[in-house]
Amino acid sequence: MQFRYRHNFTANACIYTIIVLLFSLIANGREEKVYWNQFRGPNGQGVADADRIPIHFSPESNVLWKTVIPAGHSSPVIWNNRIFLTANEPANKMELVTLAIDRQDGKILWRQVVQAETKVRFHPLNNPASSTPAADERNIYVYFGTYGLICYDHAGNDLWQRKIDTPRSKYGMATSPILYEDKVIMVLDGDGGSSRLLAVHRDTGQTAWQQPRSLFKAGWSTPMIWRHGQTEELIVLGSKRLTSYDPSTGAEIWWAGGFSNETVGIPITGNGLLFAGAAALGGRGDDKLDAAGSWKITVEQFDRNHDNQIQRDEMTKGFAFIQRPELPKDNPGYGLPVRNMDTLLRIFDHDKNRIISEAEWMQTMSSFSAHSQPNLVAIRPGATKDARKSHVAWEMRRGIPETSSLLYCRGKLYLMRDGGVLTCLEAATGKELFRRRIGATGQYTASPIAAGDKVLFASIRGVVTVIQVDDELKILARNDFGDMIFATPAVAENIIYLRTSGHLYALGE
Repeated sequence: MQFRYRHNFTANACIYTIIVLLFSLIANGREEKVYWNQFRGPNGQGVADADRIPIHFSPESNVLWKTVIPAGHSSPVIWNNRIFLTANEPANKMELVTLAIDRQDGKILWRQVVQAETKVRFHPLNNPASSTPAADERNIYVYFGTYGLICYDHAGNDLWQRKIDTPRSKYGMATSPILYEDKVIMVLDGDGGSSRLLAVHRDTGQTAWQQPRSLFKAGWSTPMIWRHGQTEELIVLGSKRLTSYDPSTGAEIWWAGGFSNETVGIPITGNGLLFAGAAALGGRGDDKLDAAGSWKITVEQFDRNHDNQIQRDEMTKGFAFIQRPELPKDNPGYGLPVRNMDTLLRIFDHDKNRIISEAEWMQTMSSFSAHSQPNLVAIRPGATKDARKSHVAWEMRRGIPETSSLLYCRGKLYLMRDGGVLTCLEAATGKELFRRRIGATGQYTASPIAAGDKVLFASIRGVVTVIQVDDELKILARNDFGDMIFATPAVAENIIYLRTSGHLYALGE
């Protein structure tokens, strides 16, 4: 009896060993899953496992391949050996393109085109192909604000389409779809009371649920899923407030107010907290507006008779309500665009004498500053209804990015402002570790990403700065591509995939 038991035990052990070996062989024969599957990679957090990305690279160095691609601001997404991105042919703003590219050699595998359903005016820093696709093991889900949502399989076959009315916006759409279980989720915020959340089934494009957001104005932020404990929440940053929803039903869970009307960045998580930030109206990142500095700049440029006032006839071409003095004067966003100087004069000229005095300038700027404030908030999990009353761990109003998203990496938060001003915070407390210029000026629409212990920042001017994750600023390299960069880079298997205005690069050692 004992022998039989040992014999059976030995036989069972052998069978078990064979089964394990078979599964191991099958697993080893499969293609390893490699993905950067949405805007800023998994869950939009912008973090990749990497231990040997290149630090120094350029159009001529550490280039594994580069491919000519049409214009577009969407970021590359990756699923195994394929890269997907969208584009817009410069000669035809109505032609919306989806591309699949071989990750090994950069060859274009397929190209699908749809024609825009509506004509929309886009801000110079936006594009009809700004929204980044989302990918899973079978399909790619593409959103164009002037068309709708399209599902292709990885071979480029059109599986379904969902026409969506273009949300009203003075800058054009930029939000990207995300995936949750069997759903594709979109934030469709627009002016005029039409804002809503839309979840559709991945296989059919049919509505799974909708949630009206009638009080929200146009926004450009992409949502994310906040996972903590056994809970999953859909987090949406929109005009004036951050909101949590049940991703399965769309039901609202909690909210936190205190944000400006215009929000862009995607929320992120780390250290058990949720982080969301938005600049004030006009892109201001600090609570105090430098009214004295903007007055000095204005007087130096336009006060021709040197009386420390601005007469109406001194308001010549280029005169502006300065919003971002850190940018070059010819840069979009430097000043509030006003076609009629008399309209701008009326904003400042309180005594109606057709002269702007320093006191009037300061008063107007102070009023503008009070109207909207930048804000970065850290929220603890477990909130219901108004989270601001009980679940705000800390908040701050300094150095908040306008367009680029926050980045969490190894206990630190990184905030990149236009002008190349980088702020690094201790994520748990909000304590400022440093605030420094990184030596790459201009605007930043691309969001920072982390690859291992390195962080990459790409400016519109085409300079990619690489820093070391540390408590102080350690710049490792500044890599100039001589071509504009709007899209956030992607990383997979220690290779950086960088989209410029004319090429897609694979950068590796």
